[in-house]
Amino acid sequence: MRLSPFALVAAAVAAVMMIGTPLTASAQTRTRGTTPAQSQVDEALRMIIQRDRLPCEYGSGRFIGRNNEGRTLYEVGCRGAPGFLLLDNDPATTINCIANNASVAARRAEDPDAEVGAECTIAENIDVVGSVAAYVQAAGITCAVDQARWVGATNAGDQRYEVGCPGADGFWFDAIAAGGVGNVMPCLQVAAAGGTCQFSPSSEQAAWVASLAAPAGRSCPATTARFVGANGQTGQRYYEVGCADGVGFMVRTNGSNGFESVIECAAAGGIAGGCTLSDTSAVATASAEELQSRLAAANIPCGYIENRAPRQETSGDRRTVVEFACTDRPWGLVAFLPNGSGSPEEIDCLMAEARIGGCALTTRAMMIDGLNILAGNRPTLSSCIVTDYRMVGRLSGAEAGSGELSGDVVELRCENGTGYIAVVRPDRSAIVQSQTCAVSEQRGGTRCEMGA
Repeated sequence: MRLSPFALVAAAVAAVMMIGTPLTASAQTRTRGTTPAQSQVDEALRMIIQRDRLPCEYGSGRFIGRNNEGRTLYEVGCRGAPGFLLLDNDPATTINCIANNASVAARRAEDPDAEVGAECTIAENIDVVGSVAAYVQAAGITCAVDQARWVGATNAGDQRYEVGCPGADGFWFDAIAAGGVGNVMPCLQVAAAGGTCQFSPSSEQAAWVASLAAPAGRSCPATTARFVGANGQTGQRYYEVGCADGVGFMVRTNGSNGFESVIECAAAGGIAGGCTLSDTSAVATASAEELQSRLAAANIPCGYIENRAPRQETSGDRRTVVEFACTDRPWGLVAFLPNGSGSPEEIDCLMAEARIGGCALTTRAMMIDGLNILAGNRPTLSSCIVTDYRMVGRLSGAEAGSGELSGDVVELRCENGTGYIAVVRPDRSAIVQSQTCAVSEQRGGTRCEMGA
């Protein structure tokens, strides 16, 4: 599966342009004229907002001062959006209050006696979480946001914010200059692209990802987590959680982080390179034990030796498909194990040629050895030393005219250049029918494709 953890993220992270200094006006220390009445402030600010089409539903305003050029600096409070400082140029110069106050706080932290410039003090502008509440809703973020900050401005002029969610992963999002909200990114996704969130500690993120798996009954003492990638076509997201026992897992969600499924690390190798937060040997051991338990629950006997990595059917009941090597299964075993729906099924590696493209633990050489034993026990095939074979399909009892003659149809290629079409019993105890390639074709039967 091809996933891109950086879709709309890496470029977005790199595009942030931090505003380093707050808007200042020499009028703070050198004012002239008298402070205007509040009604004059309100009237002036409403006019400027309308004239410059500023994204603000005017709520309140505050006169700060005038500079030597006679320009006035105001603070503006907006309903349902962050306010700003405004210098009444034409067009006006503005700076986001959240950004400004963050810069002021940083300066004071470095030097308590520093000249920090203008500062926003209107109540709604100090309430950072409340200021971005409408953006949070528009972004589809449903957690109870308890922290917020301004991250920076993009080259396109959009304002980027981070919000923190108690007990869950936080988010970045952009307030688009032209209106609306875009580039909503969980903080794990931000981290995968090289960004940094301040309100989402790694322990909280790990616990949150682990909690997503609750509908599947999968849990663990989570120690770390990461964003694996996103499906650009479906919007599905993949997360990995690392567990204290070394055996983690992945969680697939929809585009809104709604749970869809758990993928154990043993089965996640095809997803963006697989798990990186788990111990490989611990995963293999745990997977083997779990698969043996599932075999036993399905009443499928196997003197277990080893297994290949599980995969999943791509349609139907989407059962887990696993090849096993067993001491009591000379023809190999492929098990189809249900995941909540469907029925268990077992086939050997001869049938697996037709169903899943063959086996790896039970090799073709091992299958050829088995076919040679069966051929040697049938007089009409005793001269055939099998060197290759091709699985054709299954012949039912109705098609064969007798259940005793039913089985799996196999083309055999012999060392001396001859070929046969043979029917092997489902229990692999004998070849019950055989014809040369020429006879089979003359009778309108299966045609050989590996030579005469």
